[in-house]
Amino acid sequence: MDRDELLFESLVFLTDTLVTGFDVIDLSDRLVHSCLELLDVHSAGILLDDQRDSLRVIAASSEEARTLELLELLNEQGPCLESFATGREVMVLDLADERPEWGEFVTRANAQGIVAAHSFPMRLRDQVIGALSLFSSSHDELSQRERQVARVLTDMATIGILNHRAVHEQELLAEQLQRALTSRVIIEQAKGVIAERRQVSMASAFSLLREAARSSRRQLTEVASDIAGGLAPVPPWPESEHLLAEAEEPAEGGVFRP
Repeated sequence: MDRDELLFESLVFLTDTLVTGFDVIDLSDRLVHSCLELLDVHSAGILLDDQRDSLRVIAASSEEARTLELLELLNEQGPCLESFATGREVMVLDLADERPEWGEFVTRANAQGIVAAHSFPMRLRDQVIGALSLFSSSHDELSQRERQVARVLTDMATIGILNHRAVHEQELLAEQLQRALTSRVIIEQAKGVIAERRQVSMASAFSLLREAARSSRRQLTEVASDIAGGLAPVPPWPESEHLLAEAEEPAEGGVFRP
């Protein structure tokens, strides 16, 4: 299979992740190995933002490449980190000569026969989520076509990851909303039980429920669930009736405070 066919196959795979089952590890692994098949590079690695203000090594074409990426994180310097921080491509054709300040990273890279690095940000508009590093055993610059191929593959992977995160966030928000709605129903049920048993208004019932939660140092929904399910007694009438008096007082516009 020639490189054009390999490129087409890689793009098809990356595109499929937008509409079929998604796995960020599979996607990242395919990206680094596609780079080895399509470009004249020695090895490749990816650092990805874990959404907790930290970068992680998400993929590497070899253990040696993984070690280099880990060294970048340990020493907080290197081509991938620079590309991530600036949001721009970073090209270093002679690591020892151009980046001596990278110290241990350069020493370890040279020991692997790596003398140059080219990193591409995983970026969509102003959002940078990681970076792809390509390590080379030659001082030769990547051709214009090779850089375009690397950019296309990186951009496709970035879109796939961001799309997955967006869907996941929407699902999480939907779950949180559903839990909130369920909690509200349970609280209303508990208020109804208290109001019927104590012969008070719903506002007063909520005051009793809230006071029971505070005094037991439990969450309001937990106490409400126990009362609505008959697992806990209805809160007793308070010795001081000021809570009920406050609850019975209408808010502005004649609406009781919930």
